[in-house]
Amino acid sequence: MDFYYFRLPLLFLAALGCCSEGSPLLNEKTNGVIGKNVTFKTTITAKEDFITVIWNFNKGKDTFPIITSLPLENTESVDDKYVGRVKYNKTTCELQLISLVEEDEGEYGLAIVTRLGKQIAGKVLLEVLEPVSDVKILSSLPEAVEFNSTVVLTCSAKGSFTYKWINGSVPVVPEGAHIKLNPNGNELTISQVLRTDLRGPIYCIAENALESGKSAPFNLTVSYGPESIVMKRIPAEPFLKKGSNLTFTCSANSDPPAQLLWMFNGEELQSPMATMTITNAEEKHSGNYSCVAYNTKTNGKVDSQVAVVSILEPLSGTNITSPGSLLIAGNSTVNLTCAAAAGKAETVEWLKDGKPLTPGERVILSADKRTVTIVKVVKEDAGEYKCQLKNQVNKDEATYKMVINYGPENVKVNGKNAVKFDEAIDISCSADSVPASIYTWKLNETMMDFSLASLHIEKASLKDSGTYTCEARNPLTGMTMKMTHKLAVTELGQVDNSLSGGAIAGIIIGVIVAIIIITCIVIRKRKTPDIPSPY
Repeated sequence: MDFYYFRLPLLFLAALGCCSEGSPLLNEKTNGVIGKNVTFKTTITAKEDFITVIWNFNKGKDTFPIITSLPLENTESVDDKYVGRVKYNKTTCELQLISLVEEDEGEYGLAIVTRLGKQIAGKVLLEVLEPVSDVKILSSLPEAVEFNSTVVLTCSAKGSFTYKWINGSVPVVPEGAHIKLNPNGNELTISQVLRTDLRGPIYCIAENALESGKSAPFNLTVSYGPESIVMKRIPAEPFLKKGSNLTFTCSANSDPPAQLLWMFNGEELQSPMATMTITNAEEKHSGNYSCVAYNTKTNGKVDSQVAVVSILEPLSGTNITSPGSLLIAGNSTVNLTCAAAAGKAETVEWLKDGKPLTPGERVILSADKRTVTIVKVVKEDAGEYKCQLKNQVNKDEATYKMVINYGPENVKVNGKNAVKFDEAIDISCSADSVPASIYTWKLNETMMDFSLASLHIEKASLKDSGTYTCEARNPLTGMTMKMTHKLAVTELGQVDNSLSGGAIAGIIIGVIVAIIIITCIVIRKRKTPDIPSPY
């Protein structure tokens, strides 16, 4: 039996009296794109005892058959208009339309009659969309100036779509008066454009439910600046030695890059470069340096901070001048003057023996501290004097060894007060003196033939007893000082009077002990009997 010719009567009967189930279609509406395929999905997962499966196309009040399937007879009949344009899945009853055209838009119906007379029916609405293509962005300005320009970007495309704007990977969000979108979404207006607004890149996306198209990346040149100008110098110190090299660099945030000008003491220098170098700098290069940045697009101009540079000659050849005459304690006054052969000192510091020199009643510093005056020098003024000169670029110093002639003083004589006959005599004399003193000796006011600080007599005799006088004389100061020393020479065997009482007592005790020991030995020998020899 050919059920194909009776499909309409069977469906009519099922609709009149048989039971009906829910729609077997997965969606009530779907989209397709011209030239592409679309599949009407169902909820059927396995082949059942279907008698008839019919797909129709409903256009207005007209119904056009597409395919009729008789599963029990394992046959399908495709309408001539759809031959080669449809694919049918016998298991799920899904229908695929191939190479959609605009006329395919409309309602599609699926009707199924089972062996038990149940009808399963559903409808799906197909919307056929044009493919998205030729998406591009047009700008109202070729380039803009930050804060001044208003830019309108227009997106155009072909097909069925809605618009979306992307900045990099982030959606563009309208911000009231600054960024606006027209109702259609294809125009993006940016008022008083900022450099960050269109840095993007910017993309326009035209999309529908099935596909989308993306424009080429768009970047709008936004001129800005100059701003954040920075001037650096190497070396960075404000004071430099004469002969140094000095380099300045200048930079500013600007698009297009700013033109740079250098200023020295308010006058323009002929060096329109980002770097300016001064070699072998001299004092004439001291002054105020600055940089000016200018943008020809924005007409903006900004000045850098001012760098104050001082070129100084370094100190060298520092020397201390002093009197050529000898200095005698208590008599001489000395002036020490410090000066450098080259360079100008800003500070002067004096040191004595490594410690700061302290002014006082006798030690006087001049107003500029370059001269030290010491009135009536004393021996404690002797030592190493150092002058340190400093300026902003270096320091230099000089030393002076001050010698104070004084004395003699603190004359001392050391030696024994008594010696035995034929014993050596050694007596020494010392005195504090600069230069060293010359010594002469007298015995009982008679000049001796000795001119050294130490007197030595190999063997003492009685005539060497008496009073020894040491006279110390400073050959420069002309001063002399004497000191006496008494010496007694005892006869041979005579007890030295210089022995202390304890020493004498010890000698006596020793003699007594020796006598007792000898006596005991004698008594013992007397008591021991003589034993005759057996021989």
